[in-house]
Amino acid sequence: MRAIFQSLGDLIKLLEAYRNGPPSSPDGAEVAVVLGAQVVRGGRPSATLRARVEHAARLYASGRVRKIIVTGGVGENPPSEAEVMADILRSRGVPDEAILPEKEALSTWDSAWLVADMLHRMGTESVVLVTDPLHCVRAVEAFGEAGVRALAEPAYGSPMWYRKWRRTGQLVREAGAIVWYRFRHRMGSRRPPAPGT
Repeated sequence: MRAIFQSLGDLIKLLEAYRNGPPSSPDGAEVAVVLGAQVVRGGRPSATLRARVEHAARLYASGRVRKIIVTGGVGENPPSEAEVMADILRSRGVPDEAILPEKEALSTWDSAWLVADMLHRMGTESVVLVTDPLHCVRAVEAFGEAGVRALAEPAYGSPMWYRKWRRTGQLVREAGAIVWYRFRHRMGSRRPPAPGT
């Protein structure tokens, strides 16, 4: 029953984000985490992936973050999403030492737990999470489950936001994914692990 009420609360947040967009994060976190998206044939970034990474590059250029973790494994087309994102960041002037790749994750849930392990080793507990606006709701929840205080940093330049039909499609997809995560991963039913565990 608790999962049902939590899912309803998340769906309300999702509808609010659909209407107005989630609020951007306040300053304070020194690390940005960029969630992966599709790599298309030829190892090229999809427009969605590029929008997320370019948003993170602007955060770095403005001094809001000092490190960027790119997360995403190999999907239908190699190389890994993380490798493609790292290349874009380098082309935007982000130095190698500021880019931390996580190349194994195949889902938002995987990213949350694999990145959480990296963050705990770094001694970092909060991040700004760069992804599509409607994905922010589920992504922030997943990272919270992994013991990370994640602040939404929506990439409004993504076609998943500015193209109305794509935004509507993502609303439907994210609504289903939120309910799935609540029941499949039992989100909200357990306490996050202590750092380093």
